[in-house]
Formats: sequence, structure tokens, C-alpha cells
Amino acid sequence: MSDFPSASGPDGEVLLTELLQREGEVLTALDVDHLDRLDSDRLLSQMSLVAHLVRGGEAVLAAMSAEVAVRSDPVRGTDGLAAKHTYQRPSQLVEVVTGVSAAAASRLIRVGQKTSPRLSDAGLPLPVLFPFVGEALREGLIGVEAAENITRELTLAAPRAAVEHLAIAEASLVGQAVGGGWRDGLPLSADLVGVQARLWRDRLDEDGIEPRAQKAFEKRDFWISRSATPEGLVRFGGQVTVDVGTKLHALFDAILSPRTDCRYLPPDEDTAESVDGTGTGTDTDTDTDTELPSDGTDPARDAGLRDVRSAGQKRADVFAAMIDALARSADVPTVTGASPTVVVSVTADVLERQAGTGQIVGINSPVAFSTIKQILCDASVVPVFLDPDGSVVALGNNQRRFNRSQRLGMIARDGPTCAMDDCQIPATGCEAHHIQEYSEGGPTHIDNGALFCWFHHRMIDTGVFTVTMVNGKPKVSIADWIRRKPYFQ
Repeated sequence: MSDFPSASGPDGEVLLTELLQREGEVLTALDVDHLDRLDSDRLLSQMSLVAHLVRGGEAVLAAMSAEVAVRSDPVRGTDGLAAKHTYQRPSQLVEVVTGVSAAAASRLIRVGQKTSPRLSDAGLPLPVLFPFVGEALREGLIGVEAAENITRELTLAAPRAAVEHLAIAEASLVGQAVGGGWRDGLPLSADLVGVQARLWRDRLDEDGIEPRAQKAFEKRDFWISRSATPEGLVRFGGQVTVDVGTKLHALFDAILSPRTDCRYLPPDEDTAESVDGTGTGTDTDTDTDTELPSDGTDPARDAGLRDVRSAGQKRADVFAAMIDALARSADVPTVTGASPTVVVSVTADVLERQAGTGQIVGINSPVAFSTIKQILCDASVVPVFLDPDGSVVALGNNQRRFNRSQRLGMIARDGPTCAMDDCQIPATGCEAHHIQEYSEGGPTHIDNGALFCWFHHRMIDTGVFTVTMVNGKPKVSIADWIRRKPYFQ
């Protein structure tokens, strides 16, 4: 038994104050500003000990939070603890007192209620719902997250599972969480404990799987904003059933496999020649460019340029390709005989200056000319001429867009994926690019076109890459003006 007096006694506040002072001494002794002085074994050992202390503190917070919830029972009305402090819910009071998030406060209450002693309505003691979890929590062997994962899943199985089977599952999960199950001495993380708990739940309550699947099906959702953020992004989100999510993961994994990472190679011409053609190997703009090695070689040529997009950006670009592919599919319902149409409104002055903003019908924010340019590059354009009052003066003819036969020809010529080397976006989800711009007299002909995914098409339209036709096939190179920039090396 501990030599310390109970904190519930008159000296409880003094005791806790002393413990907090000792915690400060511990922090000083650990010298967290100079952890680099520790060898690896000592670092991990001390981290484990500190985690044990933190888990012990979480156990106390969970029990205290459950007590706050008891004293804030709605039946007490305005005499409830939370109500006295002008809060509607006990979790709000816990959140303010502890400084944790709303989700963490609710988790503390739930875990505390399931691992602490209870009283019946008549005031008689009741057994703890999850005694094994409670004991491991109080000993600092598991944290609140692992306790939450175990108690949540077994609670779902409890209505249709035998009590003895629930006890076996609880003991097994706690054993795995503390390192006494799957591999002796190696505990499972809170996330893996959650995976195991779900397996136990489904095994204990096989009749509950179908109702949960139906409930998940009914909760599927997708939303998309009609307005853009100040940064020019349209937010969307939602949730799908596990089978749809699995298909989406498989698609992303296939297209974004590490072995298919793009490499952007510089052009084959003499890299020692400067941008201004003087052949000095340097650029006069010293703020952004860097001098080439004395041997006249370009490091970017040897190393190639790695795709620097984040994983999230790559997934967003795959999603853009999926939208393009579906929009062009013959199975999509048509509107007045045409595929789903995006209507862009832009003035003749913006088109002439190639700068400024336009409007996409349905989005309540202006869009940059670079976005409009990319849309127009692979679109049927029907010019509508308006007078200053907004009345239609004249309607032009359909022009510019590559047809289906031309797209098939480009796929046969360049392959089934984006024309950028090593990009695995399927060509059916790519946009058609005019190598010589249509506005500059470039024809809508297969010899003047190539299929690029949304991302690489944007990089071409913004001048990062240039495309030329060599022996009847498109060749992509890094633009001269950017080839020597340090961040592209």
C-alpha cells in the first residue's frame, strides 16, 4: 500500500501540489532541451517510462471525468455540477478544466464510466463493466485510447453475446494491449488494439454485422461546396461504404505506386547554353538561377527531376482524371445532346491579354485566367457575344475540341497513359492539349495534339514544361527559363 495519504482527505490539495512540484523536478532532470545527448536505448527507455506516467494520469482523469458526469446528471437540474458552472454538458466542463479537446473530454467520460465502480438507482454498488480494462488503465499499462477501443467494440457486441465470452474477449484484448498476447513483451498500439477489438466484436455478435452494414449504407454521404475558398479551392467531403472505399484505395494504389513516380528530364540540347543564348552557362538573373558546373553539365539532366507532389496532391489529381473520364463516357446522361457541360464566362479583353479573371457558372467566385486557359484547351467552345447590357448579340459555331476518333488516335500513338513519361494516369481520363495553341493558329489535328493528365496539362499551360513534336510523337522538356532553378535540381 502507498505511504502517501489519500487525496480525498484534508491534505489532498497539499499532496497534489507536492506531486506537481516533483513533476517539475522530473522535467528538469530529463533535460528535454538536450535529448540529443541520450543514446538511442536510453532515449527509448525514458520515453517508455514517461508514457507510463502519462497513462496513469489519464486513468485518474477518466475516473474524475466520470464523477463529474455523475454529479452533472440532468435529474439534478440546476444543482448539477455542470449546470452550476453554466455548462449544458459535463464534457464541456471537463474540456474547460483540463484544457483537452471536446472529443478527448467525451472519451475520458466514456472510459471512466465503463471502468469505474457504479451505483444502482437505489444507491447499491454495481460491478465494474470492464474490470480488466480498468485495472490495466489504473496501473498505467494501457492508455485511454486503447481502453476506448476495447470498451466501445465489446459494448456493441454485449446485447447478443454471452457474459463469459465477453470476459474472455476483454482479458485477451487487454493482454495484447500490454504485451502478453500476440508476442510476449511487445504490446499492440491503440490502433491495432482497435482492429483486434472489432474482430472480437464481429465474432461475438455475428447477427449484428448485417444491421451495422445496413446502418453504414444509410449513412453514406457526399457533399461539395458551391463557393470557392479565398485560396480558390472548392471543398468537398463525405463517407462511403467499405467496399467503395476499398475500390478507391485499390485505384489510387495502382496509379500512384512508387515504381511509377514521374521523372522529368531536361531537353537534349546543350545544357551549357544559357537562357539568353550566350553560351556562358550562367543566367544574368542571380536571384533565381544558379551557375552550372565548370564541366558544362546540368545536374538536373543526370539526376532527373522527381515528382514533388504530396500524396494528397497526387490523389487529388487522380480524382480529377476520374471526373474527366466519367464526364466523357458515353454512359453519362447528356444535356441537350451534349456531355455534362461547364460554362465559362470571360471577356474578350481577358482572352486577348491572357490575364485577369473569369467566371464558371455555378461557382460563386472568380477564377484565374490560367484555370480558364486549361479548361478551354480541351473543350468545345461556342462563343456567345453579349452587349454591355448582357443581351446576346450573336452566337458562334462550335470549335476547337478534339473528337473521339482523334483521341483514340493519340492513344494508339502515345500509349494508354498520360503522354508524360512514367505518369500512370489512364489516357481516358486525360485532357487533350494543343501543342501549338489554338489561339495562335494551331489546328485541332492529331499531329498537333497530345493527352496529358490534369496536373501535367497545368504544368504545360503554366510554362513549366514545353511540348514539341519529334518524329510524329510529343516530346516533353523542362522549360528553358526554369531548368536551372535550384529547387528543380
